[in-house]
Amino acid sequence: MRLSVSTPYRANSIVNIARTAEETTQLERFYTTLYLARWESRVRRLPCVGRRFSDEFGRRAYPGIPVDRVINLAAGPEFMHVATRRFLENKRPMLVADLMYQVKKKFDKAVSIQLSRCPPDALVAMYAAAVESFQVMAANGGMCVLNLVNSHPAEHNRYLEELAGIKAPHHELIPDWVARRVDMELELADLILVPSRFVADQIKVHGVPPESVAILPYGVDLRAFHPSEERRNKNGPLECLYVGQISHRKGVRILLDAAHRCRNLPVIFKLIGPIVSSDVLVDMPENAVYEGRNLPGSVPQAMRNADLFVLPTIEDSFALVLFEAMASALPVITTEHAGASELIEDGQDGLIVPPGDVARLADAIHRIVDQPELRDRIGDAARIKVHSAYSWESYGQSVLNTIERRVAERLWSGWGDRGNAL
Repeated sequence: MRLSVSTPYRANSIVNIARTAEETTQLERFYTTLYLARWESRVRRLPCVGRRFSDEFGRRAYPGIPVDRVINLAAGPEFMHVATRRFLENKRPMLVADLMYQVKKKFDKAVSIQLSRCPPDALVAMYAAAVESFQVMAANGGMCVLNLVNSHPAEHNRYLEELAGIKAPHHELIPDWVARRVDMELELADLILVPSRFVADQIKVHGVPPESVAILPYGVDLRAFHPSEERRNKNGPLECLYVGQISHRKGVRILLDAAHRCRNLPVIFKLIGPIVSSDVLVDMPENAVYEGRNLPGSVPQAMRNADLFVLPTIEDSFALVLFEAMASALPVITTEHAGASELIEDGQDGLIVPPGDVARLADAIHRIVDQPELRDRIGDAARIKVHSAYSWESYGQSVLNTIERRVAERLWSGWGDRGNAL
C-alpha cells in the first residue's frame, strides 16, 4: 500500500501515523507546511525575532520522517499566520483565527495539485484541510482517510455557547464556511479516524454512517512522560497543574473560579499554555499563577513537579494531555466532555465531573488535596493503565492495520463486481 499523509500543522496523531508508515516502507509523501528545520540555525541568527521563529520551526522538524519524503507547501501563508499569532494573538484574535483557517484551505489546494500528478493508494488528511485533496483522491480511485482530531463544528459551537456563554462572532467559534468544509470532508471520507466515542457519536448524529468510523484512542510518549519519586516527598503546598490552551473551550475560567473556592486549601494552581482568550485570566485568584506558553519539552518536567492535574474542558475530542499526566502518575480531574475520560474509571484512576460545574470541580480538588492516600492510589492506577495499553507505536500500527483492511475490502469488492459483470 502506498500511503501519503498531509497535515498543515504538527499533530501527534498524524505524525505518528506517518512515522509508522515510514518504518513499514509504506510512506510515499508527507505533505506539510513551513517545514524549515534545516534553516533553523540561520533563522535563529535573525535580530529580535530569530529565536522566537526558530522555536516554531524546530517544532516542525519531524524525526523519523526522511527529508526526501517531505513536500513543503503553503509556507508563505503559514509564515504570515505564525507571525500574526506571535505578535497579535491577544490584540486581533479574530484575524489570527481566520488566517489559521485560510492556511488550511490554501494548503489543501496545494496538496490536491500534488496528488493529481501522482495519487497514492490512500491519503490520511487533517480536519478542515482535505476537501480538494479528497476530491482528487476519489476521482483517481484512492482511499480518503480523515483524521478528525476535533469535535464536529456544530457540537463544538453548541457546547461553547451553552456552557461557556460565548456568543457569535467569537474567535473560539468555528465559522460557518469552515463547518461546511468539514461536512464535505465527512461526506467524501471512506474512513474517519476519531479518538473517542464522544466524537464518534457526534458525527453519527450528523449523518455519518457508523461503518465509516474507526475509534482509535491516542497514545503517549512514555519515554518523556514518567513519574518522579521526589514529587511526593516535598514540603510546602501542593501544585495543581493545568496544561493547554488558555481558552473558554478548555474551561480555564471554570478552573479559576474553582481555585477561588479552594483558596483556603494548601494548593497552588499553575497554568501553562498559549493564550487564546485573554479575558479568561481576568481577576485571577491569589492562589493561581499563569506560567506562560512554555515549549513542549518543558511539560514533562512540569508534570513531574506537580501533585495533581486538572482539565475542566468544555469540549475536547480526546485531550492527549490527560494521558501524559496519567503516565506521569498524576491523579487527574477532568470532565465528561474530554474524550479521554471514557478510558478513566471514576474514583479508580481519575475523577470525572460534569463540564461547566464549578462546585463539583472544587469538591473533586478538595478530595484529592485532603486525602493523600487517594491521591497516591489514583495516580499509581493511572500510570499503570496508560503504560499497559497506550503507546504511539501501537496507535500508529492500529491505524495502518485499519486502513489496510479497508483497502483490501475495496479491492475484493471491486473483483466481485467485475466477476458479476463477466
